[in-house]
Amino acid sequence: MGKKRKTTVYFGGTAHELWTERGLEVSYTGRTAVVAEGEGEDMRAEAPEPERAGDVKAGYNELARCLELAVRLNARAVSPLSQAYFAASADVQRALEDCADWRRLPESFRREVYGGAESIALAELLRCLLDEKRAGWDEAVAIVSACFTLHLPERRTGAPVPLPAVEALQPRDAKLIAVLNEKLCARLWEAWPGDWLRIGESAIVRDDEADFAMLAAALCSRVYCTKEELACSLRTLYTLDPARFVEI
Repeated sequence: MGKKRKTTVYFGGTAHELWTERGLEVSYTGRTAVVAEGEGEDMRAEAPEPERAGDVKAGYNELARCLELAVRLNARAVSPLSQAYFAASADVQRALEDCADWRRLPESFRREVYGGAESIALAELLRCLLDEKRAGWDEAVAIVSACFTLHLPERRTGAPVPLPAVEALQPRDAKLIAVLNEKLCARLWEAWPGDWLRIGESAIVRDDEADFAMLAAALCSRVYCTKEELACSLRTLYTLDPARFVEI
C-alpha cells in the first residue's frame, strides 16, 4: 500500500495584508495547523510535527492545540462548517499541487456543491488563486466558476452561517465572501437601481450572515435547480444570467 498523502490545513489566526510592488502579500499569525491524511471519506486529521526548537513551552502548547483540534475533527465534534472547511481546504490545495498550470485547473478539478457548508470550497479556491498563485480577480473568479457546479436540492441543506464563524476558520475566506457580495450587489443595483428588496433577497451576505446557496448560485458555471427556485429565490440571478441555470 502506498504512502498516504498529507496536506496541512490552517485554522483561524489573523491575516495581515500588505500591498507591495508585487501585489498583495498576506501573512498570518496565531493559526492552528492540522494535517489532513488520506482521501475523501477516509481522510483523517493529525497533529503536525513540532517545528519550534527553542521555546519548549510554547511549542508544547501549540502542539496541544493542534492535537486537540485533530481529535475533535476525527470525532466529528466540530461544527459542520469546520468539518467542511477542513475537507475543502485539503482538496483545493491538492488540486493546485497536482496541476502544472493553475490556469488550466478546470480541466482536472471539477466538483459539485449543494448550497450547504461544503460550498466554502468556492471561497477557499478563490483565496488560494488570489493569495498564493497571484491570479487577477476576474481570472480567479472565472476559474472558480468553471470548477464548480451547483445542484440545489428541493430542501436546502443548510442555513445561513454567521460571517464571523467563517472568519474564525479562515479570515481571508470571510473577507472574500464579503467582497463577492459587494460586487454582486453593485451589479444588481445597476440592473435594478433602488430596488432594495430584490437586491437584499439575492445578496450573498445578509445581516452579517453568509448564504452559501446564494454564494454558489452567483459563482458556479452551472446551476441545477427546481422551477420553484427559479421563480422565487433565484429569480433575480436567473434574470441576470439565464444561460447558467438548468431546471430539474
